[in-house]
Amino acid sequence: MKTIFRNLPNILTVLRMLAVPVFIYFMLENQITIAIIIFMLAALTDIIDGFFARKYDLITTFGKIADPLADKLMQLAALFTLSLKGWIPSIIFWLVLGKELSMILASIYLIKKKYDTSSKWFGKLTSFLLFVAIILTLFRVPEQITTILLWCCVLMAIFTLLMYARNSFKAIKDKESEDENLINN
Repeated sequence: MKTIFRNLPNILTVLRMLAVPVFIYFMLENQITIAIIIFMLAALTDIIDGFFARKYDLITTFGKIADPLADKLMQLAALFTLSLKGWIPSIIFWLVLGKELSMILASIYLIKKKYDTSSKWFGKLTSFLLFVAIILTLFRVPEQITTILLWCCVLMAIFTLLMYARNSFKAIKDKESEDENLINN
Protein backbone atom coordinates (compact mmCIF):
# COMPACT_ATOMS: atom_id res chain seq x y z
CA MET A 1 0.00 0.00 0.00
CA LYS A 2 2.90 2.35 0.79
CA THR A 3 4.31 1.85 -2.71
CA ILE A 4 1.00 2.75 -4.32
CA PHE A 5 0.69 5.91 -2.20
CA ARG A 6 4.29 6.87 -2.95
CA ASN A 7 3.54 6.54 -6.66
CA LEU A 8 0.00 7.98 -6.54
CA PRO A 9 0.86 11.22 -8.38
CA ASN A 10 2.57 9.30 -11.19
CA ILE A 11 -0.28 6.78 -11.39
CA LEU A 12 -2.79 9.63 -11.74
CA THR A 13 -0.62 11.23 -14.42
CA VAL A 14 -0.49 7.99 -16.42
CA LEU A 15 -4.26 7.61 -16.06
CA ARG A 16 -4.64 11.17 -17.41
CA MET A 17 -2.52 10.24 -20.42
CA LEU A 18 -4.61 7.13 -21.00
CA ALA A 19 -7.76 9.26 -20.84
CA VAL A 20 -6.69 11.31 -23.88
CA PRO A 21 -7.64 8.77 -26.60
CA VAL A 22 -10.83 7.93 -24.68
CA PHE A 23 -11.75 11.63 -24.66
CA ILE A 24 -11.05 11.87 -28.40
CA TYR A 25 -13.18 8.79 -29.09
CA PHE A 26 -16.20 10.17 -27.24
CA MET A 27 -15.81 13.60 -28.85
CA LEU A 28 -15.71 12.05 -32.32
CA GLU A 29 -18.72 9.87 -31.48
CA ASN A 30 -20.65 12.99 -30.37
CA GLN A 31 -20.88 11.68 -26.82
CA ILE A 32 -20.13 15.17 -25.54
CA THR A 33 -21.39 14.65 -21.99
CA ILE A 34 -19.07 11.68 -21.49
CA ALA A 35 -16.21 13.64 -23.09
CA ILE A 36 -16.85 16.56 -20.70
CA ILE A 37 -16.79 14.19 -17.71
CA ILE A 38 -13.49 12.69 -18.89
CA PHE A 39 -11.99 16.13 -19.47
CA MET A 40 -13.06 17.37 -16.04
CA LEU A 41 -11.86 14.18 -14.30
CA ALA A 42 -8.50 14.64 -16.01
CA ALA A 43 -8.33 18.20 -14.68
CA LEU A 44 -9.31 17.00 -11.21
CA THR A 45 -6.60 14.31 -11.20
CA ASP A 46 -4.09 16.99 -12.21
CA ILE A 47 -5.00 19.00 -9.13
CA ILE A 48 -4.94 15.91 -6.88
CA ASP A 49 -1.60 14.58 -8.14
CA GLY A 50 0.00 18.01 -7.78
CA PHE A 51 -1.34 18.36 -4.25
CA PHE A 52 -0.04 14.94 -3.14
CA ALA A 53 3.30 15.35 -4.89
CA ARG A 54 3.98 18.67 -3.16
CA LYS A 55 2.41 17.95 0.24
CA TYR A 56 4.11 14.58 0.73
CA ASP A 57 7.30 15.34 -1.20
CA LEU A 58 6.52 12.75 -3.87
CA ILE A 59 7.98 14.79 -6.72
CA THR A 60 9.83 12.62 -9.24
CA THR A 61 11.74 13.25 -12.44
CA PHE A 62 9.08 11.25 -14.28
CA GLY A 63 6.36 13.42 -12.78
CA LYS A 64 8.14 16.65 -13.67
CA ILE A 65 8.08 15.61 -17.31
CA ALA A 66 4.92 13.48 -17.58
CA ASP A 67 2.54 15.71 -15.60
CA PRO A 68 2.74 18.77 -17.87
CA LEU A 69 2.85 16.48 -20.90
CA ALA A 70 -0.40 14.81 -19.82
CA ASP A 71 -2.03 18.22 -19.38
CA LYS A 72 -0.89 19.43 -22.78
CA LEU A 73 -1.96 16.22 -24.51
CA MET A 74 -5.49 16.55 -23.09
CA GLN A 75 -5.73 20.24 -23.95
CA LEU A 76 -4.43 19.66 -27.47
CA ALA A 77 -6.81 16.72 -27.93
CA ALA A 78 -9.68 18.96 -26.89
CA LEU A 79 -8.62 21.80 -29.19
CA PHE A 80 -8.11 19.37 -32.07
CA THR A 81 -11.52 17.74 -31.72
CA LEU A 82 -13.24 21.09 -31.18
CA SER A 83 -11.63 22.41 -34.37
CA LEU A 84 -12.65 19.24 -36.27
CA LYS A 85 -16.23 19.84 -35.18
CA GLY A 86 -15.99 23.47 -36.32
CA TRP A 87 -16.67 24.72 -32.81
CA ILE A 88 -13.45 26.76 -32.76
CA PRO A 89 -11.24 28.21 -35.51
CA SER A 90 -8.64 25.56 -36.41
CA ILE A 91 -5.85 28.15 -36.36
CA ILE A 92 -6.20 28.21 -32.56
CA PHE A 93 -5.29 24.53 -32.38
CA TRP A 94 -2.32 24.98 -34.74
CA LEU A 95 -0.94 27.99 -32.85
CA VAL A 96 -1.19 26.26 -29.47
CA LEU A 97 0.33 23.09 -30.97
CA GLY A 98 3.27 25.13 -32.32
CA LYS A 99 3.81 26.72 -28.93
CA GLU A 100 3.68 23.35 -27.15
CA LEU A 101 6.07 21.67 -29.61
CA SER A 102 8.52 24.56 -29.15
CA MET A 103 8.27 24.21 -25.38
CA ILE A 104 8.75 20.43 -25.50
CA LEU A 105 11.85 20.67 -27.68
CA ALA A 106 13.33 23.42 -25.53
CA SER A 107 12.54 21.47 -22.34
CA ILE A 108 14.28 18.35 -23.64
CA TYR A 109 17.41 20.39 -24.33
CA LEU A 110 17.25 22.19 -20.98
CA ILE A 111 16.64 19.01 -18.99
CA LYS A 112 19.64 17.33 -20.65
CA LYS A 113 21.75 20.35 -19.68
CA LYS A 114 20.38 20.21 -16.08
CA TYR A 115 18.52 23.52 -16.21
CA ASP A 116 15.35 24.21 -14.24
CA THR A 117 12.26 23.64 -16.36
CA SER A 118 9.66 23.96 -13.60
CA SER A 119 6.42 25.69 -14.41
CA LYS A 120 5.96 29.35 -13.63
CA TRP A 121 2.88 31.40 -12.75
CA PHE A 122 2.31 32.53 -16.34
CA GLY A 123 2.35 28.93 -17.60
CA LYS A 124 -0.12 27.85 -14.92
CA LEU A 125 -2.36 30.83 -15.67
CA THR A 126 -2.32 30.02 -19.39
CA SER A 127 -3.23 26.38 -18.70
CA PHE A 128 -6.04 27.42 -16.36
CA LEU A 129 -7.49 29.91 -18.86
CA LEU A 130 -7.27 27.32 -21.63
CA PHE A 131 -9.04 24.79 -19.41
CA VAL A 132 -11.84 27.30 -18.75
CA ALA A 133 -12.12 28.18 -22.44
CA ILE A 134 -12.30 24.51 -23.44
CA ILE A 135 -14.94 23.73 -20.80
CA LEU A 136 -17.05 26.71 -21.88
CA THR A 137 -16.74 25.61 -25.51
CA LEU A 138 -17.72 22.04 -24.62
CA PHE A 139 -20.77 23.40 -22.79
CA ARG A 140 -21.62 25.35 -25.97
CA VAL A 141 -21.38 28.81 -24.46
CA PRO A 142 -21.97 31.29 -27.33
CA GLU A 143 -19.14 31.34 -29.85
CA GLN A 144 -18.62 35.10 -29.51
CA ILE A 145 -17.55 34.54 -25.91
CA THR A 146 -15.50 31.37 -26.34
CA THR A 147 -13.69 32.60 -29.45
CA ILE A 148 -12.58 35.78 -27.67
CA LEU A 149 -11.49 33.76 -24.65
CA LEU A 150 -9.60 31.28 -26.84
CA TRP A 151 -7.79 34.11 -28.65
CA CYS A 152 -6.83 35.51 -25.23
CA CYS A 153 -5.45 32.04 -24.45
CA VAL A 154 -3.42 32.08 -27.67
CA LEU A 155 -1.98 35.48 -26.73
CA MET A 156 -1.20 34.17 -23.23
CA ALA A 157 0.41 31.07 -24.78
CA ILE A 158 2.66 33.27 -26.93
CA PHE A 159 3.49 35.44 -23.90
CA THR A 160 4.26 32.26 -21.92
CA LEU A 161 6.55 30.95 -24.66
CA LEU A 162 8.41 34.28 -24.75
CA MET A 163 8.76 34.38 -20.96
CA TYR A 164 10.08 30.80 -20.78
CA ALA A 165 12.50 31.59 -23.62
CA ARG A 166 13.70 34.73 -21.84
CA ASN A 167 14.14 32.87 -18.54
CA SER A 168 15.94 29.99 -20.25
CA PHE A 169 18.36 32.25 -22.11
CA LYS A 170 19.05 34.13 -18.88
CA ALA A 171 19.71 30.85 -17.02
CA ILE A 172 22.07 29.67 -19.76
CA LYS A 173 23.89 33.01 -19.80
CA ASP A 174 24.17 33.04 -15.98
CA LYS A 175 25.56 29.49 -15.97
CA GLU A 176 28.07 30.31 -18.67
CA SER A 177 29.19 33.39 -16.69
CA GLU A 178 29.46 31.27 -13.55
CA ASP A 179 31.49 28.62 -15.38
CA GLU A 180 33.74 31.31 -16.86
CA ASN A 181 34.31 32.82 -13.39
CA LEU A 182 35.29 29.38 -12.04
CA ILE A 183 37.77 28.89 -14.86
CA ASN A 184 39.28 32.36 -14.42
CA ASN A 185 39.66 32.05 -10.64
